[in-house]
Amino acid sequence: MTRSIRVRPEAERDVEAAFAWYEEQRAGLGRELLHELDVVYERIAKFPFLYAELYRGLRRVRLRRFPVGVFYLVTPAEIRIVAVVHAARSPDVWRSR
Repeated sequence: MTRSIRVRPEAERDVEAAFAWYEEQRAGLGRELLHELDVVYERIAKFPFLYAELYRGLRRVRLRRFPVGVFYLVTPAEIRIVAVVHAARSPDVWRSR
C-alpha cells in the first residue's frame, strides 16, 4: 500500500531555502534537487519502513547527489515529512520538530 506524503510547513521552508541556495550556485541545480526529492518521496511512499528508525519513530533517507537528509514519520494514514536539512546541520533542527 502506498501512503500519501504530507510535507510539514517547516520542511517546505527547508526545501525552498535549499532550492534557492543551489540555484545561486548554478542555474538549474535547484531543479535537480527538487527532482531528486520527488524520487525520494515516491520511494518513501512505497517503502516507508525501508530506512532505519533514528529517534522516536523518526526515519531518515539521504539524497544520493546532495548532502541532504529527509526526516519523516510513518503513521497508519500517511508519511509526514518533518525536515529536509543539510547533513552538516545540528540534529536539534529535526529533533525539535
